[in-house]
Amino acid sequence: MTTTLDIPRTGFWPALRDAAAELIAPTRCGGCDAQGELFCAQCRAGLRASYDPERACPRCAAPQGALVCTECAQASFAFTQALVLGVLDGALARAIVIMKDSGEQRLAAELGDLLAARVALTWPDWADAVAYVPVTEAARRKRGFDQGRHIACALAACLQLPVGHFLTRPRSTDLRALNREQRRVEVAKSFKLGPDAQEARRYPRLLLVDDVFTTGATVQACSQLLIDAGATEVRVACLARTM
Repeated sequence: MTTTLDIPRTGFWPALRDAAAELIAPTRCGGCDAQGELFCAQCRAGLRASYDPERACPRCAAPQGALVCTECAQASFAFTQALVLGVLDGALARAIVIMKDSGEQRLAAELGDLLAARVALTWPDWADAVAYVPVTEAARRKRGFDQGRHIACALAACLQLPVGHFLTRPRSTDLRALNREQRRVEVAKSFKLGPDAQEARRYPRLLLVDDVFTTGATVQACSQLLIDAGATEVRVACLARTM
């Protein structure tokens, strides 16, 4: 039976938990360790200084590809456009490592809010719903949470969009020693449609959220599955992009 997706909202108990954590260990910036904010104003300014969306490739978000992009000129993607907050370097890279390796769920929500602002500015009122690139069950148990889902829920709440479990990731492969084509083949085997996949026909314009855009193999594989499920267009929003 088809169900309607829900728009995520911040609840009372998570807010209470965060307040208690603040008393025990005051917030420090994930980018520079300064006390007071999860991602401070100075680190946000650094993002703007190091990555100019106007100069980036609108198709794959490469930093200098607005006119001619050598990164994706020969690539074929199922998604039509991509955007990121910045390059995977400096404060942003440090914050993402802390989020994933230290289980800092609040940082996932903070960065998700920043990504929502970028999406709202670049693609205002475009998406019907939000999908996300999930982690494997083993990774979720190790970290204590699925960072893709947390980022997506924060973004969806800001944009007042429903978020769904469109994809699952039953397996994962170590891709570090593989070239671009090998990555594409292996990643395509790692994902399957999730329990909300039937909703792609009800919400045909899907915004796919992930933490890092590397070669594009992961978001390509996920986008193709979403198109196969009935989405008419997929766009990609990630926290960071490798150089």
